[in-house]
Amino acid sequence: MRAIAIGASLFLVIVGAAAGSGPLTSQKAITAPRPSGIPQKQAGVVAQVACASAENCGALGVSLYSDLGGKWKASKPPVVAHTGGTNLRSVDCPAAGRCEAVGLGGIQHVLHLSENGRQWTAGEIALPSDAAPVNPPSGPSPLLNSISCASPGNCVAVGQYLGSRMTHPLLVTESDGTWGAGVEPELPANADTSPDPNQPDVGGGLDLVSCSAAGDCTAVGWYTNKDAGHSTYPWVLNETGGTWSPGQDALLPADASILGDLEKGPSPFFDFTGLSCPSVGNCTAVGGYADTNGGEEGLILTERDGVWSPGVKAPAPRNAVPRVESNAFESPLASVSCSAPDDCAAVGRYSPGSPRGLLLTERGGTWKASALRLPAKAKAPGGVYLTSVSCPSRGNCVAVGHYRWKRATHGLLVRERGGKWQRAVNAAVPKGAAPASKSHTFLNSVSCPSKSACTAGGSYSDRSGKTQGLLLSLRLR
Repeated sequence: MRAIAIGASLFLVIVGAAAGSGPLTSQKAITAPRPSGIPQKQAGVVAQVACASAENCGALGVSLYSDLGGKWKASKPPVVAHTGGTNLRSVDCPAAGRCEAVGLGGIQHVLHLSENGRQWTAGEIALPSDAAPVNPPSGPSPLLNSISCASPGNCVAVGQYLGSRMTHPLLVTESDGTWGAGVEPELPANADTSPDPNQPDVGGGLDLVSCSAAGDCTAVGWYTNKDAGHSTYPWVLNETGGTWSPGQDALLPADASILGDLEKGPSPFFDFTGLSCPSVGNCTAVGGYADTNGGEEGLILTERDGVWSPGVKAPAPRNAVPRVESNAFESPLASVSCSAPDDCAAVGRYSPGSPRGLLLTERGGTWKASALRLPAKAKAPGGVYLTSVSCPSRGNCVAVGHYRWKRATHGLLVRERGGKWQRAVNAAVPKGAAPASKSHTFLNSVSCPSKSACTAGGSYSDRSGKTQGLLLSLRLR
């Protein structure tokens, strides 16, 4: 591999087709632009990327970013009057120049943001009538965690809000460009909905949503089970033909902890970290749960033709051992992407010792685990963390993350081609980045609108030690 400087802020990295290195891959890394008036010394980061097509993407982080025809522009997040600012949470881009995002206005208000040809506008979403008033700075606030858009102007966002001394799931729908008021979907029948000032987490919330078509979406989240004290369990919510059905309890694997099994707490379910719905009624969700020994396990839930199967424990390499850490409650899985109902990939980490990169592949309903192979000559005594994966076609995926070596952090990417994971390669960084011995490079998100083009986002440290946003364009051959 060799790096060639291109202009003031661009590197081009070519991974050769020598034995074992796979097909050619090119990377173009740029420093994420800054909106007018934002000083270069201010820290930058790209947290999430979504692409409608090659060179037509959107991203969010400290700022909003728009890519039209391969030219990135940054915008200050618009602020709705009297809301106290904008805190960006999730973005989706169903068409070029037509991205949608959700966020918070200060800590009191829930906002939607819409792009039309690089121009962003924002509006406030009305909460259900039973939403509790917020008392800043210590009061709880409503939250939208995820947005998914089937087409421009047709999106769904999900989260939760506080009302009647309990947490309620929150569902908001945009139809033909108009956002409706937030509504509370129906939790599973065994949800604990008794208001309790000593248990503010009673009730439930929604973590993620994915829409395969307008009016056909799936959301997943958590709820407290009244049959098991205040234990937290997963649930799913389906929309068909524009109508949302009542929430459905999702079954955990047979080795999941039950009330009283864990010294560190009674809740076996952590949260959902990934959801992908390649077609109507066909979804895969991943998250984490605690087993009866207190180990942190990966959870895989599958829906086929509208029917959800009981959850299964994510497989792991032969030398893997469950991570047990008091009060951690962290899922070993970070992301999932499906090109077809029976063709998915998920990524995360596994133990022993320091975390190692985990690659999961589904073929025909069967999941297989693979250990990530580090870039040539690289070592990772400080751990490997895979954060995001995108699969544009069967057997073809790209995953991103980072690894730690010699007090430095390096971004990495790994490609699956024809159903086989290749050796990982180091992420390119812009000119002016800190040398490898002082690198602090992270990749947080990747989006692949085709099997030949992907865009990733993250951050890197420059030679002065400042954190800068990173945008990485990939061309795969």
